[in-house]
Amino acid sequence: MSEGFPKPTEVDLVFESSPEFFGKPSASTIERHFNWAWGLGILVVGIAAELFVWNVVGKDRTYQVIFSLPIVSGTPFFLMLWWVFFSGIDWSTRALGVGAVASVCGLFYSQYRFDGYEGDMIPRFTHRSEPTAEAKLVKFLKTQPDRQKAKASTAVASPIDASNDVANAAEPTALADLNSKPVSVEWSINTEHQWYQYRGPARDGVVREIPININWGTSPEEVWRHPVGAGWSSFSIVQVMPPGLTSDAHPRPQGYAFTQEQRGEQECVVAYEAETGNQIWAHGDDIRFEETLGGPGPRATPTVAGTLVYSLGATGQLNCLNALTGEKVWATNILTDAGAKNLNWAMAGSPLVVGNMVIVNPGGEKGSGVIAYEKLSGKQLWAVGNDPASYTAPVLATLLGREQVIIFGGKGPVGHDPESGKELWRFAWENEPKVNAAIPILVDDSSIMIGCGYSVGSVLLRFSQAGDNWNVTSEWASKKLKMKFNAPVRKGNFAYGLDEGILTCVDLRSGNSEWKRGRYGYGQLLLCGDVLIVQAESGEVAFVSATPEKFVELHRFPALNGKSWNHPVVWNGHLFVRNGEEAACFDLRTQ
Repeated sequence: MSEGFPKPTEVDLVFESSPEFFGKPSASTIERHFNWAWGLGILVVGIAAELFVWNVVGKDRTYQVIFSLPIVSGTPFFLMLWWVFFSGIDWSTRALGVGAVASVCGLFYSQYRFDGYEGDMIPRFTHRSEPTAEAKLVKFLKTQPDRQKAKASTAVASPIDASNDVANAAEPTALADLNSKPVSVEWSINTEHQWYQYRGPARDGVVREIPININWGTSPEEVWRHPVGAGWSSFSIVQVMPPGLTSDAHPRPQGYAFTQEQRGEQECVVAYEAETGNQIWAHGDDIRFEETLGGPGPRATPTVAGTLVYSLGATGQLNCLNALTGEKVWATNILTDAGAKNLNWAMAGSPLVVGNMVIVNPGGEKGSGVIAYEKLSGKQLWAVGNDPASYTAPVLATLLGREQVIIFGGKGPVGHDPESGKELWRFAWENEPKVNAAIPILVDDSSIMIGCGYSVGSVLLRFSQAGDNWNVTSEWASKKLKMKFNAPVRKGNFAYGLDEGILTCVDLRSGNSEWKRGRYGYGQLLLCGDVLIVQAESGEVAFVSATPEKFVELHRFPALNGKSWNHPVVWNGHLFVRNGEEAACFDLRTQ
């Protein structure tokens, strides 16, 4: 060592010879600085919170998913924060980890696109190679004949609806042929045994004209299939005799199937030929409603009354259209008329025709929560109520010998006199979000069953009367059947419905569950004789025995592709199904 320099100590020699002196941490230093405990702690807390939600918070799947969302999104977020800022690993490794996660996410979204949510709010994804539903619809419409141009030259003298009875047999209407020579023809409509409104003639989901020669153990023959516009509307189907054709030229009536769709920026009411699926006409309004959970499009189903068809759009547009041509007779916006705001998931209550009235439920606090319009002119006949609306359709029922309109709004069901709108009775029944979406079911002359999801369940209401005063009591309440937006059907003393996506049979005398089997998601169902036709949320259709003894699935087949919330229809021996992407028809009859 040179003079003038102090002799290095042992400590100095050790320090200078250590790897850290040259900027290279040792393995022991890395291990000491890797704060793994925090990362493990975040992961353990996330798993514990998820287990708590699914096993302690409750059995309601909707709330389980709602409470899970901040956990399944927050846990990865905090793990990423720990990894980047507090893990103690060298920055190159941290960057490599972030890049790997970003690459995986980028690869996933390059292959799949977000496609809405399931009924329990779990997100759906579709492969990007699959054409969008709107692209499929545009391609299909190019194959359809432009019948609107032919109808543009047809002069309708007046929209005729000669009878106040929905089930009228034949009504004359004055039309013009293509030579502009007025001719008198009859457009025959028989709605007595037809599916002219949401969930059938009684709005109870029961098929009364049961097809013969059905083999419930096999897949029915497909008749037609094609794309449709977005929306959760069902079909209303009636038999008509097209103008200009005699019974000799057209020996059996033709079916008109009416539904509602979102086509681009237009909200449409569409009429299809039931036998072929070909479009007859489409009426469009420049309206588009869309929200994250339910997606775009109308939610209600058209109602056919005589030669007129009534539709309610997602934003409250109430149309009265000529059922032959799609031409507008009158229109109004029920939310504007009521001074009410739209619901989060839009107007969904299909119009109810009673006598000379069209009854709807806009809700609101300005005395017009329920409105009756004159069905030929659109003039308001009465408006009552200050309750918030919900997502059910009005239903006509007879209780204790008195006909009444039941409105199942956000605060519970209310009975109204059809002629005046006068409130007859009410029953408080609500859940936290005030979402009542399953239509009430008439059990007998003095009782109905109502139900909803969100951990509430079902209740049987019993009615009695003392003079003009109505008394409503709860005979039983049960959480065995929680219907989110899936109405049940009744066969005898038993109700069948989807309890948070699982098919359930409930004894209406006690509220007890007889069995609970079969995971069909948030679909819909019909009762056809002794068989339940279950439209699964996945698009499949299942045939299940309607018996309280045990669950028996007779057959299941793939009817639709994609999420299916729309109500199926059985008409003239055929099963009609649709969702927000496509529609299909199957012949239930065996040869």
